[in-house]
Amino acid sequence: MGVIERDPYTGHGTTGHEWNGVKELNTGITRDSAITVLAQEIKGGGADSFPNVYTRDRYLIGGKNYEILYFAPNNEKKGRDSVPFKKLTPLVFVDNKLVAKGWPAFDSIGQVNHIQVPDHK
Repeated sequence: MGVIERDPYTGHGTTGHEWNGVKELNTGITRDSAITVLAQEIKGGGADSFPNVYTRDRYLIGGKNYEILYFAPNNEKKGRDSVPFKKLTPLVFVDNKLVAKGWPAFDSIGQVNHIQVPDHK
C-alpha cells in the first residue's frame, strides 16, 4: 500500500505516485512552461513534444479551450505502453493555463462541463 499524501489543492488523500514530477506545477502556469517542468525528469530519452504525458484530450466548451494532459512519471505513451488511468495524474488547462491537477479536481471540472472523465478508480 502506498503512502497517503494530501493533495494541497483539494485536501483529498492521494497516493504518492500521483504527485511525482508535478509538485512544482502551480495553477496559472502556462502549458508550455508545464511541459518544460515535466521534461526535467524525462525517462526514456529521445525527442518528445509531450514528455511524461501518456495521452491528452482536447475540448472546446463555451468558447474556451480545455486540454487535459495525463502525466506519466516514467514517460509511458498510449499505443506503446499500457497504463491504467488510475496510475496517471490529469493536468487540466483552460486557454493554456493550468487550472487543476489530480483526479478529484478533474472529476469536478468534468461534471460541471459534461466532460467524460476516464475510469480511474
